[in-house]
Amino acid sequence: MLQSEKRLKARHREKNYFKRPRSTQDLIPVDTVYPDGMFLSNVNLYSKSYRFSDINYQIAGQAEKEGIIRDMRALAKGCTPGEMSQITIVNRHINRELLERLQYAEQGDGLDELRGEMNEILENQAGRGTGIIQERYFTASVGKSTPREAAIHFDRVGIELALGFANMGSKLTPIGLSDRLRILHDFYRPGDENYWHFDFEDKQRKRHSFKDSIAPMSFLPAPDYFKIGSRYVRVLAMTEYASWIHDDTVEELINLDTEMILSVNFMPVHTEEAVKYYTKKLDSLEANSMRFQQKQLQRMQIASPEPYNFRKDRDAITDSLNDIIQKDLGMVVSTVTIAHMADSLEQLDSDTELIRNVTRGKNCEFNICTEQQLDALNTALPYGLDRISMDRSLTTETLAAFVPFSAQEICDPSGVLYGQNAVTRNLVVVDRLAKSSGNGFVLGMTGGGKSFFCKNELVSLRLKYPPDKADFLLLDPEQEYGKVVTELGGEVYHVGQDSINPFDLELDLGERNPLAYKTEFITTFCEKVSEGDGLDAQTKSLIDRAVRAVYKDYIKSKGRYLPPLLGDFRAALQKMDNPRAEELALSLERFVDGALNTFSKSTNIDTSNSLICYSLSGLRDQMKPIGTLITLDHLLGRVMRNYKAGKITFVYADEFALLFQDEDTGKFFSNLWRRIRKYNGYCTGATQNCEEVLDSESGRAMLSNTDFVVMLNQSPSNAQRLSELYKITENQRTYFTNTQPGHGLMKIGGAMIPFISTVPADTKLYRLLSTNPREGKWS
Repeated sequence: MLQSEKRLKARHREKNYFKRPRSTQDLIPVDTVYPDGMFLSNVNLYSKSYRFSDINYQIAGQAEKEGIIRDMRALAKGCTPGEMSQITIVNRHINRELLERLQYAEQGDGLDELRGEMNEILENQAGRGTGIIQERYFTASVGKSTPREAAIHFDRVGIELALGFANMGSKLTPIGLSDRLRILHDFYRPGDENYWHFDFEDKQRKRHSFKDSIAPMSFLPAPDYFKIGSRYVRVLAMTEYASWIHDDTVEELINLDTEMILSVNFMPVHTEEAVKYYTKKLDSLEANSMRFQQKQLQRMQIASPEPYNFRKDRDAITDSLNDIIQKDLGMVVSTVTIAHMADSLEQLDSDTELIRNVTRGKNCEFNICTEQQLDALNTALPYGLDRISMDRSLTTETLAAFVPFSAQEICDPSGVLYGQNAVTRNLVVVDRLAKSSGNGFVLGMTGGGKSFFCKNELVSLRLKYPPDKADFLLLDPEQEYGKVVTELGGEVYHVGQDSINPFDLELDLGERNPLAYKTEFITTFCEKVSEGDGLDAQTKSLIDRAVRAVYKDYIKSKGRYLPPLLGDFRAALQKMDNPRAEELALSLERFVDGALNTFSKSTNIDTSNSLICYSLSGLRDQMKPIGTLITLDHLLGRVMRNYKAGKITFVYADEFALLFQDEDTGKFFSNLWRRIRKYNGYCTGATQNCEEVLDSESGRAMLSNTDFVVMLNQSPSNAQRLSELYKITENQRTYFTNTQPGHGLMKIGGAMIPFISTVPADTKLYRLLSTNPREGKWS
């Protein structure tokens, strides 16, 4: 045994190691906890856990996989020699309460049939996948004299680990005390996952132990398993390692439909000690081989060939020694454990055999930790401890093959259903409101399901948020949404026929200059009306003066008066007795008294409905830029009003690439995109003309800074440009190139999720969402 391994075992085992626990609290090998998430065990052994995100290792190309393994090797080699590190993967089933939370309760508002169909789709898709949620943790432990020394050590380690995981595309974040205790609570108290509450200060004040919040309610031990509550648990340890570990060994284990905790505990060894260890093993092997040859010679009077196992062991030791000396690899002492859970002893035995069969196919062997189940459990749980003697010396290259990645998943408890993960078939549930930027894009060619996807999301959100909680505003240039809006109880307004006053203003008296934004809009409007190369500084000053004049009484009344009209603004310009003002007033004449006077009247649409579709299809060509600009301004005013009322606003802009065909509407929409989150609004843009948006500087900036992007079937050129923008790999690109409608790739923050979104064609929901007259096709 290595000297470092002997020190490790001594440090990780308590003096009362073999004593029987007298209470369930005694099962927890932690003496003290700290507000920053540190644990103290065995007098001076501190540990801290970090959560790291999954990456799409399963669908990565061979070159990418090799790069990830190299980064894993560098990460392991960079860990502190002589100190324990632990990678833990927790597999748990989606509990029934989460599914019930995602379902829609009947409201008696005429939409319950849709709710029923949405619930059936949820149940059906939940049953197709494994229903497994995976969580990944990295735990580091270190022996220090004081908590301050340990905290300083973990601050440095955390930075180094974050950089190492970032190289692999994974995000690593430290776990606070409550979250770390919750991991243990969810294991020790199955069924109570949704009843977690922990107040550290309250525990201290009442002098209660933190263990009271997480300790199991009952614990029944047996030689080869134990029972926690109504659940059976067994811990296995890897006792036989293949000479070469396959990189899919961990992947196959964690993809089993079994609740489990898989941990790889490892301790780096100093290079000098590693070389000395392998040299000593090689010398011992040569001595044994020589003795064998001598005995054979004495017995048979001839020299017999050396046995195969001697040659095999020599090659393995020589390869490891050369890897350390020549390839600059490190050496680690590792322990691999699995704690798996089941509802019955029969199921537990069946799962044990399944796990062992999977690893036997990789030339590895897992055995039950008989008579040491509790110690093995404390090794498997993310405590940063190693309490069993089932270690193996490996090079960092072999350790790196235990790749702790599979496929990225997302299942936000407060989200709505978007479909299934194309790799794992698990639910894709997203809460856009919980993201740093809730805005989103839906990109796809004609026939790829773009409008269908947006309408499906609209229905899901409309059924989730009642009218007093959220408004939905749709910008519809092609009359795509009329049917679904009417069915959901909304109103469709035809811009150009129904009047919208461009001088409507939602006053924000908290702003230093409440007219600043409106003045900018009116200036843009006047530029459109003038049809010139732009307005000079003097003309803009005249516009500013006129705006202040017409809003004077409105602002003084704090919005109680009716807002001014376009005719009032024109009259204010005429009163200035200025040639430039007169020219501008003349340009406005046809929009006030002439044939294009649609926007010269007070707004005559009822904005009390919580679902409004602004149809732009009736605008004539010369009025489209102006009408679209006025509609966007009116829409922003509605968002600001909702914000004051404490409501959420969801905005949908179908075929939003058309907005960028006009420079001014493109800039306005880009500005709306940036500002809307400030007012608790969330904007979604859908388009088939991805290249037009990418060619626009503001459009490209919007795409670059958006967390939620849905990429449905794309043309090769669009797929290439999106791949460059989001650093999408070749394998990931196949999910949105030459694919069926409703299949694509979803970018959610830094995660890339291949997904499938389908709705049965024999449902009312499908008929409502589809605009394609052919049966079984998407819109």
